[in-house]
Amino acid sequence: MSAAAGVICCRCDGGIGPGEPYETLLRHSMSGPGTRMHRHTRCPDESSTRQAALHAAWGKLMTHLGACAVCLSDEPGECVTGRRLREEWRTAERDAS
Repeated sequence: MSAAAGVICCRCDGGIGPGEPYETLLRHSMSGPGTRMHRHTRCPDESSTRQAALHAAWGKLMTHLGACAVCLSDEPGECVTGRRLREEWRTAERDAS
């Protein structure tokens, strides 16, 4: 859909410009007629926030791996912190894509 003048995104409160992809949502109410809301398909700040989370998770993992004797040993799976940080990194990587 193409945006009409003055359309505001209900997720990020930013304006939706002409040609920007967006969704129209109709929220029904028990007390009266529904409310029409508009939302960016992907808010402008959404991707940068997810990328920042990915970089932060990667940095924490690399800092830990460089300093942890268990992770540098032949049995890196024994380090609970290393496993947790790897999982956080995988989750952030999945969310960023």
